Amino acid sequence: MLPIVLIHGYSSEGSSNTAETIYGTLPSELRSHFGAEVLDINLSRWISLSDGIALDDVSFAMERALQSQSAKLADGFHVIIHSTGALVVRNWIKLYSPKPCPIHNLVHLAGANFGSGLAHIGRGQMARWARFFKGTGRGVRVLDELEFGSSKTIDLHAHFIDAGNDMYHDYQVQEFCLIGSQTLSSMRHIPIRYVKEDSSDNTVRTSAGNLNYNFLRVAPVDSAYSISINKLKNLISQRKSDELLDTSSIYQFDLSDVASERQAVPYFIAYETAHFGEDIGIVTGSDNRKEIVPLVKQALATEYDEDAYAATAESFETARQQTFKRAAKLRWSALEWNKQSQYEGHAQLIFRLKDQFGTEISDFDITIKSTPPGTRKNKLEHMIEDKHLNKKNKGTITFYLRTQKFNKRSKKWTELLDRVPTVHLEITAHEDKSDDIEFAPLSIKLTPTNIRALIQTFRTTIVDVTLLRLPSPKVFSLK
Repeated sequence: MLPIVLIHGYSSEGSSNTAETIYGTLPSELRSHFGAEVLDINLSRWISLSDGIALDDVSFAMERALQSQSAKLADGFHVIIHSTGALVVRNWIKLYSPKPCPIHNLVHLAGANFGSGLAHIGRGQMARWARFFKGTGRGVRVLDELEFGSSKTIDLHAHFIDAGNDMYHDYQVQEFCLIGSQTLSSMRHIPIRYVKEDSSDNTVRTSAGNLNYNFLRVAPVDSAYSISINKLKNLISQRKSDELLDTSSIYQFDLSDVASERQAVPYFIAYETAHFGEDIGIVTGSDNRKEIVPLVKQALATEYDEDAYAATAESFETARQQTFKRAAKLRWSALEWNKQSQYEGHAQLIFRLKDQFGTEISDFDITIKSTPPGTRKNKLEHMIEDKHLNKKNKGTITFYLRTQKFNKRSKKWTELLDRVPTVHLEITAHEDKSDDIEFAPLSIKLTPTNIRALIQTFRTTIVDVTLLRLPSPKVFSLK
Protein backbone atom coordinates (compact mmCIF):
# COMPACT_ATOMS: atom_id res chain seq x y z
CA MET A 1 0.00 0.00 0.00
CA LEU A 2 1.26 3.46 -0.92
CA PRO A 3 1.86 5.98 1.89
CA ILE A 4 -1.18 7.95 3.07
CA VAL A 5 -0.78 11.69 3.64
CA LEU A 6 -3.24 13.48 5.95
CA ILE A 7 -3.75 17.15 5.16
CA HIS A 8 -5.83 19.50 7.25
CA GLY A 9 -6.30 23.14 6.34
CA TYR A 10 -7.62 26.32 7.94
CA SER A 11 -8.97 25.32 11.35
CA SER A 12 -9.68 26.41 14.89
CA GLU A 13 -7.51 23.86 16.65
CA GLY A 14 -4.81 26.36 17.54
CA SER A 15 -1.11 26.16 16.82
CA SER A 16 0.16 23.08 18.68
CA ASN A 17 -2.35 20.21 18.53
CA THR A 18 -1.15 16.75 17.58
CA ALA A 19 -2.31 14.63 14.66
CA GLU A 20 -4.16 12.37 17.11
CA THR A 21 -6.13 15.35 18.43
CA ILE A 22 -7.13 16.40 14.92
CA TYR A 23 -7.66 13.00 13.27
CA GLY A 24 -8.64 10.84 16.24
CA THR A 25 -8.31 7.11 15.64
CA LEU A 26 -8.22 7.41 11.83
CA PRO A 27 -4.41 7.28 11.44
CA SER A 28 -4.06 4.18 13.64
CA GLU A 29 -7.00 2.46 11.90
CA LEU A 30 -5.42 3.06 8.49
CA ARG A 31 -2.03 1.81 9.64
CA SER A 32 -3.60 -1.31 11.10
CA HIS A 33 -5.77 -2.03 8.04
CA PHE A 34 -3.31 -1.28 5.23
CA GLY A 35 0.03 -1.61 6.95
CA ALA A 36 0.89 1.69 5.27
CA GLU A 37 2.88 4.65 6.50
CA VAL A 38 0.62 7.55 7.44
CA LEU A 39 2.16 11.02 7.25
CA ASP A 40 0.62 14.19 8.68
CA ILE A 41 0.87 17.64 7.13
CA ASN A 42 -1.20 19.80 9.45
CA LEU A 43 -1.26 23.14 7.72
CA SER A 44 -2.97 24.93 10.59
CA ARG A 45 0.06 24.16 12.74
CA TRP A 46 2.17 25.67 10.01
CA ILE A 47 0.99 28.95 8.58
CA SER A 48 -2.61 28.96 7.32
CA LEU A 49 -3.91 30.95 10.31
CA SER A 50 -1.53 33.83 9.75
CA ASP A 51 -3.47 36.79 8.40
CA GLY A 52 -0.91 37.48 5.66
CA ILE A 53 -0.83 33.96 4.24
CA ALA A 54 -2.83 33.08 1.09
CA LEU A 55 -3.85 29.80 -0.50
CA ASP A 56 -0.90 29.90 -2.91
CA ASP A 57 1.48 30.23 0.05
CA VAL A 58 -0.01 27.18 1.73
CA SER A 59 0.16 25.15 -1.48
CA PHE A 60 3.79 26.19 -1.88
CA ALA A 61 4.45 25.12 1.70
CA MET A 62 2.83 21.80 0.85
CA GLU A 63 5.15 21.42 -2.13
CA ARG A 64 8.19 21.98 0.06
CA ALA A 65 6.88 19.56 2.69
CA LEU A 66 6.33 16.88 0.07
CA GLN A 67 9.80 17.47 -1.34
CA SER A 68 11.24 16.94 2.13
CA GLN A 69 9.59 13.50 2.15
CA SER A 70 10.39 12.71 -1.48
CA ALA A 71 12.20 9.45 -0.70
CA LYS A 72 9.12 8.04 1.03
CA LEU A 73 6.72 9.33 -1.64
CA ALA A 74 8.74 8.49 -4.74
CA ASP A 75 6.28 5.86 -6.00
CA GLY A 76 3.21 8.00 -5.34
CA PHE A 77 0.86 8.38 -2.40
CA HIS A 78 -2.76 8.74 -1.32
CA VAL A 79 -4.20 11.83 0.38
CA ILE A 80 -6.99 12.37 2.89
CA ILE A 81 -8.06 15.96 3.48
CA HIS A 82 -10.49 17.67 5.82
CA SER A 83 -12.18 21.02 5.21
CA THR A 84 -9.92 23.64 3.60
CA GLY A 85 -7.35 20.98 2.78
CA ALA A 86 -9.48 20.39 -0.33
CA LEU A 87 -8.57 23.78 -1.82
CA VAL A 88 -4.94 23.44 -0.74
CA VAL A 89 -4.48 20.08 -2.47
CA ARG A 90 -6.38 20.96 -5.65
CA ASN A 91 -4.40 24.20 -5.87
CA TRP A 92 -1.16 22.26 -5.37
CA ILE A 93 -2.13 19.92 -8.22
CA LYS A 94 -2.87 22.90 -10.47
CA LEU A 95 0.39 24.71 -9.65
CA TYR A 96 2.94 21.97 -9.09
CA SER A 97 1.79 18.54 -10.16
CA PRO A 98 3.08 16.74 -13.25
CA LYS A 99 0.72 14.66 -15.37
CA PRO A 100 0.00 12.06 -14.19
CA CYS A 101 -0.06 13.31 -10.60
CA PRO A 102 1.78 11.40 -7.83
CA ILE A 103 -1.46 11.47 -5.84
CA HIS A 104 -3.41 8.32 -6.69
CA ASN A 105 -6.56 8.52 -4.55
CA LEU A 106 -7.71 11.78 -2.95
CA VAL A 107 -10.37 11.46 -0.24
CA HIS A 108 -12.29 14.61 0.75
CA LEU A 109 -13.79 14.61 4.26
CA ALA A 110 -16.16 17.59 4.17
CA GLY A 111 -13.97 19.40 1.67
CA ALA A 112 -14.79 23.11 1.42
CA ASN A 113 -14.50 23.06 -2.35
CA PHE A 114 -17.04 25.82 -3.02
CA GLY A 115 -16.71 27.86 0.14
CA SER A 116 -18.06 28.07 3.66
CA GLY A 117 -20.43 30.50 5.31
CA LEU A 118 -18.17 30.58 8.35
CA ALA A 119 -15.52 32.32 6.25
CA HIS A 120 -17.63 35.50 6.53
CA ILE A 121 -17.86 35.14 10.30
CA GLY A 122 -14.15 34.43 10.61
CA ARG A 123 -13.29 38.01 9.65
CA GLY A 124 -15.24 39.42 12.61
CA GLN A 125 -13.92 41.03 15.76
CA MET A 126 -14.98 38.08 17.92
CA ALA A 127 -12.95 35.77 15.71
CA ARG A 128 -9.98 38.12 16.07
CA TRP A 129 -10.13 37.87 19.86
CA ALA A 130 -10.63 34.10 19.75
CA ARG A 131 -7.53 33.71 17.61
CA PHE A 132 -5.59 36.02 19.93
CA PHE A 133 -6.21 33.76 22.91
CA LYS A 134 -5.30 30.66 20.87
CA GLY A 135 -2.06 32.23 19.71
CA THR A 136 -2.94 32.44 16.02
CA GLY A 137 -4.30 34.92 13.50
CA ARG A 138 -7.58 34.53 11.66
CA GLY A 139 -6.13 33.53 8.30
CA VAL A 140 -7.82 36.49 6.59
CA ARG A 141 -6.47 35.82 3.09
CA VAL A 142 -7.41 32.15 3.30
CA LEU A 143 -10.86 33.22 4.48
CA ASP A 144 -11.14 35.44 1.38
CA GLU A 145 -10.61 32.35 -0.77
CA LEU A 146 -13.11 30.37 1.33
CA GLU A 147 -15.87 32.97 0.95
CA PHE A 148 -18.80 31.97 -1.27
CA GLY A 149 -18.09 33.01 -4.85
CA SER A 150 -14.35 33.59 -4.48
CA SER A 151 -12.94 34.26 -7.96
CA LYS A 152 -9.72 32.51 -6.97
CA THR A 153 -11.67 29.36 -6.13
CA ILE A 154 -13.82 29.56 -9.27
CA ASP A 155 -10.67 29.82 -11.40
CA LEU A 156 -9.23 26.82 -9.56
CA HIS A 157 -12.18 24.60 -10.42
CA ALA A 158 -12.40 26.00 -13.95
CA HIS A 159 -8.84 24.79 -14.51
CA PHE A 160 -9.91 21.16 -14.13
CA ILE A 161 -12.67 21.37 -16.76
CA ASP A 162 -10.42 22.84 -19.45
CA ALA A 163 -9.03 20.56 -22.15
CA GLY A 164 -5.90 18.76 -21.02
CA ASN A 165 -6.53 19.35 -17.32
CA ASP A 166 -9.17 16.75 -16.50
CA MET A 167 -8.55 15.50 -12.97
CA TYR A 168 -9.33 11.88 -13.79
CA HIS A 169 -8.06 11.41 -17.33
CA ASP A 170 -5.12 13.85 -17.44
CA TYR A 171 -3.87 14.09 -13.85
CA GLN A 172 -5.13 10.53 -13.21
CA VAL A 173 -6.30 11.40 -9.69
CA GLN A 174 -9.36 9.59 -8.34
CA GLU A 175 -11.33 11.83 -5.97
CA PHE A 176 -13.91 10.75 -3.39
CA CYS A 177 -16.25 13.05 -1.43
CA LEU A 178 -17.75 12.32 2.00
CA ILE A 179 -19.73 14.89 3.99
CA GLY A 180 -22.47 15.13 6.62
CA SER A 181 -25.57 17.30 6.75
CA GLN A 182 -26.07 17.81 10.47
CA THR A 183 -25.31 20.58 12.89
CA LEU A 184 -24.48 20.09 16.55
CA SER A 185 -27.49 20.47 18.86
CA SER A 186 -25.67 23.10 20.88
CA MET A 187 -25.31 25.28 17.77
CA ARG A 188 -29.00 25.51 16.98
CA HIS A 189 -29.37 28.34 19.48
CA ILE A 190 -26.65 30.46 17.86
CA PRO A 191 -28.21 33.28 15.79
CA ILE A 192 -26.02 32.65 12.74
CA ARG A 193 -27.63 30.84 9.80
CA TYR A 194 -24.39 29.32 8.53
CA VAL A 195 -23.88 27.13 11.60
CA LYS A 196 -27.34 25.55 11.27
CA GLU A 197 -28.31 25.61 7.60
CA ASP A 198 -30.23 22.66 6.25
CA SER A 199 -28.17 20.37 4.02
CA SER A 200 -24.99 21.60 5.68
CA ASP A 201 -22.63 20.12 8.27
CA ASN A 202 -22.49 23.41 10.26
CA THR A 203 -19.47 24.57 8.24
CA VAL A 204 -19.71 23.28 4.65
CA ARG A 205 -22.86 22.86 2.55
CA THR A 206 -23.37 19.41 1.00
CA SER A 207 -23.48 21.06 -2.42
CA ALA A 208 -20.24 22.92 -1.70
CA GLY A 209 -18.46 19.68 -0.84
CA ASN A 210 -19.54 17.85 -4.00
CA LEU A 211 -17.02 17.81 -6.87
CA ASN A 212 -19.68 16.79 -9.40
CA TYR A 213 -20.16 20.44 -10.28
CA ASN A 214 -21.54 22.15 -13.38
CA PHE A 215 -19.84 24.97 -15.24
CA LEU A 216 -21.47 27.12 -17.93
CA ARG A 217 -19.67 29.87 -19.82
CA VAL A 218 -21.69 32.60 -21.53
CA ALA A 219 -19.91 35.06 -23.83
CA PRO A 220 -20.68 37.50 -26.67
CA VAL A 221 -20.59 36.22 -30.24
CA ASP A 222 -17.91 37.73 -32.47
CA SER A 223 -20.38 39.88 -34.41
CA ALA A 224 -21.69 41.46 -31.20
CA TYR A 225 -18.57 43.61 -30.83
CA SER A 226 -19.62 45.65 -33.87
CA ILE A 227 -23.01 46.61 -32.42
CA SER A 228 -23.31 50.36 -31.90
CA ILE A 229 -24.34 51.67 -28.52
CA ASN A 230 -27.26 53.50 -30.14
CA LYS A 231 -28.53 50.28 -31.72
CA LEU A 232 -28.26 48.55 -28.36
CA LYS A 233 -30.19 51.31 -26.59
CA ASN A 234 -32.87 51.17 -29.28
CA LEU A 235 -33.17 47.41 -28.83
CA ILE A 236 -33.61 47.80 -25.10
CA SER A 237 -36.14 50.63 -25.41
CA GLN A 238 -38.39 48.57 -27.72
CA ARG A 239 -38.82 45.79 -25.19
CA LYS A 240 -42.14 45.61 -23.40
CA SER A 241 -42.02 45.20 -19.63
CA ASP A 242 -43.58 41.72 -19.70
CA GLU A 243 -41.47 40.34 -22.53
CA LEU A 244 -38.08 38.69 -22.62
CA LEU A 245 -35.48 40.63 -24.57
CA ASP A 246 -34.07 38.59 -27.46
CA THR A 247 -30.28 38.53 -26.98
CA SER A 248 -29.59 35.45 -29.11
CA SER A 249 -27.73 37.61 -31.65
CA ILE A 250 -25.44 38.96 -28.92
CA TYR A 251 -24.56 36.01 -26.67
CA GLN A 252 -23.68 32.39 -27.23
CA PHE A 253 -24.20 29.59 -24.75
CA ASP A 254 -25.08 25.92 -24.97
CA LEU A 255 -27.08 24.54 -22.07
CA SER A 256 -26.56 21.02 -23.39
CA ASP A 257 -22.90 21.34 -22.39
CA VAL A 258 -23.54 22.37 -18.78
CA ALA A 259 -23.61 18.77 -17.55
CA SER A 260 -19.95 17.92 -17.95
CA GLU A 261 -18.72 14.66 -19.40
CA ARG A 262 -16.16 14.42 -16.61
CA GLN A 263 -15.88 11.15 -14.75
CA ALA A 264 -18.45 11.04 -11.93
CA VAL A 265 -16.87 11.51 -8.49
CA PRO A 266 -18.08 9.09 -5.76
CA TYR A 267 -20.16 11.16 -3.34
CA PHE A 268 -21.59 10.17 0.04
CA ILE A 269 -23.70 11.99 2.65
CA ALA A 270 -23.21 10.40 6.07
CA TYR A 271 -25.95 9.80 8.62
CA GLU A 272 -26.02 12.19 11.59
CA THR A 273 -22.60 13.65 10.82
CA ALA A 274 -21.28 17.17 11.36
CA HIS A 275 -18.10 18.98 10.36
CA PHE A 276 -16.51 18.49 13.77
CA GLY A 277 -17.35 17.08 17.19
CA GLU A 278 -16.33 14.13 19.31
CA ASP A 279 -19.63 12.29 18.80
CA ILE A 280 -20.68 13.07 15.21
CA GLY A 281 -17.72 14.85 13.62
CA ILE A 282 -16.76 13.44 10.23
CA VAL A 283 -13.10 13.01 11.21
CA THR A 284 -13.18 12.13 14.91
CA GLY A 285 -16.82 11.29 15.67
CA SER A 286 -17.31 8.09 17.64
CA ASP A 287 -20.93 7.50 16.59
CA ASN A 288 -20.34 7.37 12.83
CA ARG A 289 -17.12 5.33 12.50
CA LYS A 290 -19.01 2.37 11.00
CA GLU A 291 -20.30 4.58 8.17
CA ILE A 292 -17.22 6.73 7.50
CA VAL A 293 -14.17 4.50 7.91
CA PRO A 294 -15.23 1.59 5.62
CA LEU A 295 -15.85 4.01 2.74
CA VAL A 296 -12.52 5.75 3.33
CA LYS A 297 -10.80 2.37 3.21
CA GLN A 298 -12.69 1.40 0.04
CA ALA A 299 -11.70 4.69 -1.60
CA LEU A 300 -8.02 4.24 -0.76
CA ALA A 301 -8.09 0.66 -2.08
CA THR A 302 -9.71 1.57 -5.43
CA GLU A 303 -7.35 0.85 -8.33
CA TYR A 304 -7.04 3.39 -11.14
CA ASP A 305 -9.58 1.86 -13.48
CA GLU A 306 -12.85 3.30 -14.82
CA ASP A 307 -14.86 0.22 -13.90
CA ALA A 308 -13.36 0.03 -10.41
CA TYR A 309 -13.93 3.78 -9.88
CA ALA A 310 -17.53 3.49 -11.10
CA ALA A 311 -18.11 0.54 -8.78
CA THR A 312 -16.92 2.59 -5.82
CA ALA A 313 -19.24 5.42 -6.94
CA GLU A 314 -22.13 2.94 -6.86
CA SER A 315 -21.13 1.83 -3.35
CA PHE A 316 -21.06 5.45 -2.20
CA GLU A 317 -24.49 6.05 -3.73
CA THR A 318 -25.94 2.93 -2.10
CA ALA A 319 -24.57 4.12 1.24
CA ARG A 320 -26.04 7.58 0.66
CA GLN A 321 -29.46 6.11 -0.03
CA GLN A 322 -29.18 4.10 3.18
CA THR A 323 -28.48 7.35 5.04
CA PHE A 324 -31.72 8.83 3.79
CA LYS A 325 -33.74 5.71 4.58
CA ARG A 326 -32.53 5.98 8.18
CA ALA A 327 -33.15 9.73 8.24
CA ALA A 328 -36.75 9.22 7.09
CA LYS A 329 -37.42 7.28 10.29
CA LEU A 330 -36.13 9.96 12.64
CA ARG A 331 -38.73 11.23 15.07
CA TRP A 332 -39.13 14.71 16.42
CA SER A 333 -41.43 16.53 18.79
CA ALA A 334 -42.88 20.03 18.95
CA LEU A 335 -40.02 21.00 21.23
CA GLU A 336 -37.40 20.04 18.62
CA TRP A 337 -36.51 21.01 15.08
CA ASN A 338 -37.77 19.01 12.10
CA LYS A 339 -35.00 16.44 11.83
CA GLN A 340 -35.78 15.54 8.21
CA SER A 341 -35.39 19.14 7.05
CA GLN A 342 -31.65 18.93 7.72
CA TYR A 343 -31.50 16.25 5.01
CA GLU A 344 -33.60 18.12 2.44
CA GLY A 345 -31.35 18.64 -0.56
CA HIS A 346 -30.12 22.06 -1.63
CA ALA A 347 -28.11 23.42 -4.55
CA GLN A 348 -25.75 26.33 -5.04
CA LEU A 349 -26.01 28.58 -8.11
CA ILE A 350 -23.09 30.99 -8.59
CA PHE A 351 -23.02 33.82 -11.13
CA ARG A 352 -19.71 35.53 -11.90
CA LEU A 353 -19.89 38.64 -14.09
CA LYS A 354 -17.01 40.22 -15.97
CA ASP A 355 -16.75 42.35 -19.09
CA GLN A 356 -14.80 41.32 -22.18
CA PHE A 357 -11.65 42.87 -20.69
CA GLY A 358 -11.79 40.59 -17.65
CA THR A 359 -12.87 43.35 -15.26
CA GLU A 360 -15.48 42.34 -12.70
CA ILE A 361 -18.85 44.07 -12.91
CA SER A 362 -20.03 45.32 -9.54
CA ASP A 363 -23.21 47.21 -10.48
CA PHE A 364 -25.62 44.57 -11.79
CA ASP A 365 -29.04 42.99 -11.36
CA ILE A 366 -30.08 39.37 -11.83
CA THR A 367 -33.78 38.72 -12.27
CA ILE A 368 -35.16 35.19 -12.04
CA LYS A 369 -38.84 35.17 -12.96
CA SER A 370 -41.02 32.11 -13.47
CA THR A 371 -43.74 32.28 -16.07
CA PRO A 372 -47.30 31.01 -15.39
CA PRO A 373 -48.58 28.48 -14.69
CA GLY A 374 -47.03 27.43 -11.41
CA THR A 375 -47.84 27.90 -7.78
CA ARG A 376 -45.59 29.95 -5.52
CA LYS A 377 -43.89 26.91 -3.99
CA ASN A 378 -42.95 25.56 -7.44
CA LYS A 379 -41.28 28.72 -8.69
CA LEU A 380 -37.51 28.67 -8.87
CA GLU A 381 -37.12 32.14 -7.38
CA HIS A 382 -39.03 31.09 -4.26
CA MET A 383 -36.64 28.20 -3.65
CA ILE A 384 -33.84 30.68 -2.91
CA GLU A 385 -33.10 30.71 0.82
CA ASP A 386 -29.87 32.68 0.88
CA LYS A 387 -27.89 34.89 -1.44
CA HIS A 388 -24.40 36.16 -0.84
CA LEU A 389 -22.59 38.89 -2.74
CA ASN A 390 -18.88 38.21 -2.45
CA LYS A 391 -17.28 40.99 -0.43
CA LYS A 392 -14.01 41.00 -2.32
CA ASN A 393 -15.20 39.98 -5.80
CA LYS A 394 -18.19 42.29 -6.20
CA GLY A 395 -19.24 40.73 -9.48
CA THR A 396 -20.01 37.32 -7.99
CA ILE A 397 -23.20 36.28 -6.24
CA THR A 398 -24.13 32.88 -4.78
CA PHE A 399 -27.73 31.66 -4.45
CA TYR A 400 -28.63 28.79 -2.12
CA LEU A 401 -31.80 26.95 -3.13
CA ARG A 402 -33.88 24.31 -1.34
CA THR A 403 -34.53 21.75 -4.07
CA GLN A 404 -36.08 18.94 -2.02
CA LYS A 405 -38.93 18.60 0.45
CA PHE A 406 -39.60 15.69 2.77
CA ASN A 407 -43.07 14.17 2.39
CA LYS A 408 -44.27 13.01 5.81
CA ARG A 409 -46.84 10.65 4.32
CA SER A 410 -44.65 8.83 1.82
CA LYS A 411 -41.52 9.19 3.99
CA LYS A 412 -39.58 10.25 0.90
CA TRP A 413 -37.85 13.36 -0.39
CA THR A 414 -39.60 15.12 -3.29
CA GLU A 415 -37.55 16.83 -6.01
CA LEU A 416 -38.97 20.35 -6.27
CA LEU A 417 -37.03 20.98 -9.48
CA ASP A 418 -39.21 18.41 -11.24
CA ARG A 419 -42.18 20.79 -10.92
CA VAL A 420 -40.72 24.16 -11.85
CA PRO A 421 -42.20 26.09 -14.78
CA THR A 422 -40.26 27.95 -17.46
CA VAL A 423 -37.99 30.67 -16.08
CA HIS A 424 -36.83 33.93 -17.60
CA LEU A 425 -33.32 34.83 -16.47
CA GLU A 426 -32.12 38.35 -17.12
CA ILE A 427 -28.80 39.95 -16.21
CA THR A 428 -28.32 43.69 -16.61
CA ALA A 429 -25.42 45.95 -15.64
CA HIS A 430 -24.73 49.66 -15.44
CA GLU A 431 -21.69 51.91 -15.46
CA ASP A 432 -22.77 54.61 -13.02
CA LYS A 433 -19.74 56.82 -13.66
CA SER A 434 -20.38 57.40 -17.37
CA ASP A 435 -23.31 57.82 -19.73
CA ASP A 436 -21.08 56.79 -22.62
CA ILE A 437 -20.86 53.15 -21.57
CA GLU A 438 -23.65 50.62 -22.02
CA PHE A 439 -23.75 46.91 -21.14
CA ALA A 440 -25.63 44.54 -23.43
CA PRO A 441 -28.13 42.73 -21.19
CA LEU A 442 -28.34 38.95 -21.21
CA SER A 443 -31.74 37.28 -21.37
CA ILE A 444 -32.21 33.52 -21.30
CA LYS A 445 -35.40 31.46 -21.45
CA LEU A 446 -34.94 28.31 -19.38
CA THR A 447 -37.39 25.49 -19.94
CA PRO A 448 -38.00 22.95 -17.14
CA THR A 449 -35.60 20.60 -18.95
CA ASN A 450 -32.96 23.35 -19.10
CA ILE A 451 -33.37 24.06 -15.39
CA ARG A 452 -32.89 20.42 -14.43
CA ALA A 453 -29.70 20.37 -16.54
CA LEU A 454 -28.43 23.60 -15.02
CA ILE A 455 -29.30 23.03 -11.34
CA GLN A 456 -29.09 19.71 -9.50
CA THR A 457 -29.65 18.77 -5.89
CA PHE A 458 -26.46 18.50 -3.78
CA ARG A 459 -24.43 20.19 -6.53
CA THR A 460 -22.94 23.58 -7.33
CA THR A 461 -23.41 25.25 -10.70
CA ILE A 462 -21.18 28.12 -11.82
CA VAL A 463 -22.41 30.43 -14.57
CA ASP A 464 -19.42 32.42 -15.78
CA VAL A 465 -20.79 35.36 -17.75
CA THR A 466 -18.92 37.81 -19.97
CA LEU A 467 -21.18 40.84 -20.44
CA LEU A 468 -20.53 43.01 -23.48
CA ARG A 469 -19.41 46.54 -22.54
CA LEU A 470 -19.87 49.05 -25.34
CA PRO A 471 -18.51 52.64 -25.55
CA SER A 472 -20.30 55.41 -27.38
CA PRO A 473 -18.70 57.05 -30.44
CA LYS A 474 -17.68 59.97 -28.19
CA VAL A 475 -15.10 57.79 -26.44
CA PHE A 476 -12.91 57.55 -29.55
CA SER A 477 -13.44 58.74 -33.10
CA LEU A 478 -11.46 59.33 -36.26
CA LYS A 479 -12.48 62.17 -38.56
